[in-house]
Order: sequence, then structure tokens, then C-alpha cells
Amino acid sequence: MKAFLNALQAGNRSGTGAYAQALARALSERLGEDALRIAWPRDLPHPGIPDSSVIYGPGGGFPRRLAADQLRLPREARRWGADVLHYPANIGVLRSRVPVVLTVHDLSFLREPQWFGAERAAYYRHGGNLTIPRAARLIAVSHATADDLVELMHIPRDRIDVIHNGVDDRFRTVTDEEAEACRERHGLPDRFFLYLGTLEPRKNLVRLAEAFSQVADSDASQHLVLAGRIGWKCEALLRAVEASPARDRIHLPGFIDDADAPALLRAASVFVYPSLYEGFGLPVAEAMAAGVPVVTSSVSSLPEISGEAALLVDPQSVDAIAAAMRRLWTDEKLRAERIQRGLTRSRQFTWRRAAEHTIESYRKALHG
Repeated sequence: MKAFLNALQAGNRSGTGAYAQALARALSERLGEDALRIAWPRDLPHPGIPDSSVIYGPGGGFPRRLAADQLRLPREARRWGADVLHYPANIGVLRSRVPVVLTVHDLSFLREPQWFGAERAAYYRHGGNLTIPRAARLIAVSHATADDLVELMHIPRDRIDVIHNGVDDRFRTVTDEEAEACRERHGLPDRFFLYLGTLEPRKNLVRLAEAFSQVADSDASQHLVLAGRIGWKCEALLRAVEASPARDRIHLPGFIDDADAPALLRAASVFVYPSLYEGFGLPVAEAMAAGVPVVTSSVSSLPEISGEAALLVDPQSVDAIAAAMRRLWTDEKLRAERIQRGLTRSRQFTWRRAAEHTIESYRKALHG
């Protein structure tokens, strides 16, 4: 079997970009040079992927990327003799003579379109509605996403394979010394609550800032770090930070390079991820692998991913978020217990396993 992976999304600083990169490396290890071709962003390094497996995508902006996705890559896949063509980031292809596998991370663009800018929401909605039903096989990164595909798009469940994301081994092997160096490099306090990800509405960060204001009243040593790039519609968050009585203890260091993410997680006292909706919630799995206790939401995929390791809260309740933060900050026995549970739980998420199950999905698409 020969597989063609469209990994042009790997150049995107997002969860789907990280997925495309990690899956490309893992598939390269499992399939080898003769059985895999990978469309890769021009000028983006590809460690772990042989040069002979790479076909470079176009430079330039969105129109050229769209033309490559819809026209060039299906032709390239057919010309090479691919048995299956994989699109790893929610939107597939309108027409392909090669069977298509499409990974769907979440359907937030259908469930909560107000979280996006109007043009982006329209692109996701139309692109998803047109290409998701055309795929020979769908990969959902969680059972929660599979449920959404059935409910919102009426996809037959027997066309969906649930394959969880993996966690890079860097998160499991990061040391305390590396964590301390990262903390000093970014000028962060000794102990802090941490959120790591894009700053955008669905991450529920306004309520997190309000919860921290409650918690910080009782302990002047507590700090909150909101690490990540500024996303769309984050004006309300910036206003909430400025209005907080603990404003001087809320830190916004900006985008954190991927190389620093494991050490930053390890440096945190508590990881807080009160998202309103997630297809998988990779930062939660990464935090557990790094040995950090986690507070996260009791909705969408997050209970599925965290299992019994995290403290789950109603993300609509500022009081509930604050109470869980306070418990994990002050109760050392609870912290130790949840750290150990998290380390155990995170071992279930490996890119090797994800690649093996993805290859099984390719075979289903080919023979189905």
C-alpha cells in the first residue's frame, strides 16, 4: 500500500499543524520511503522525514495553498500511484480519483461559529460541508468528535475511525533543570498557574482570569501565566486582565516556541485548561505527560482524554474553576495523586500507536 499525506498544514502554528507534523514523522517510521509521500511546506524543516519522501508545496498565500489542496495534490498522488490520499486538518478535497482519508479534529465551526471571524467560519463551514461527506474514510481524534460527526453531519458511524492523538516523548523526559531554565528565560515567578494555547474565546480565559482573581485574594504568592499567541476575538480577555485586582500577577508572555513547551509545562504548579469545547485537547495530555496536575472542563472530549487524572469543572462556573485551582494549589496529597494518575494516563497517547491505527484506516479506505 502506498499513502500520500497532505501535510501542508504542518506550517500552521496550531493544534492541527502539530498533528500534521507529528503524524508525518510517525508514518514515515512505519511505512518507509517507498510507501509514503508527504506534501510539505516549502522552507519548513522536516527532521525525521527522509528527503526522498517529501514533495514541497507552494509558497505564497491562501489562494496558492487552496489550489494545491484541491488540484495539484490529487494529481500528484495519482501520478505517483498512491492507493490513498490523506488530508489531516478538517477540510478535504472536492474531487480525487484516489480514495481520501480525512482527519476531523472538531466541528466547532458548526457548533459555535461565533467563536470565529466571519470569513474563517464561512470557509470552515462550506469546506467541511462539501468535503467531509466525500471522504472514503474519516478519522476522528476523539469519540466526542465522532459523536459530533454523526449528530451534526449525519455521517454513518461505520465510516469513522476514532484515533487519539499522541504525545511527543519530549514532554515525558523534560527535567526540572530544563524547567527552571525556561522559567528564568521568560521571566516568570517561582510558582504559577499556567494556561498554554491560543488566546481565543472558546478557551474560556475570561472566566479563568476571574477565577484567578478569587484565588489570588487569599494568597499573594500566586500568579497566573496565560501563554500563547493572541487569537481572534480576544478583546474581552484583555479587558478582563486589565480589570483584575490581581493584574500585576497575571503574565502574558506571548507565543511560546514549541521547543520551550515541555519545560514551561514542567515549571508550572498547576495547569488550567477550562475550554468550552475541544476535539481532543492535546495540551491536557501534554501537561499530564510532563508531570503537572490539571484542572480542565467536564465537557466535549476533555473527560475522555483526561480520564480520572484531572479535576473536572463546569467551565461556565467561575466559582467551580476557582475552587479546583485552590485545591490543587494547597492540597499536596491530592497534587501527588493527580500527577501520578496523569503520568499513567498520558502513556496511552503515543504517535506510534496513532500511526499504526491510521494505517489501518488507510486499508479500510482502500478496500472499502
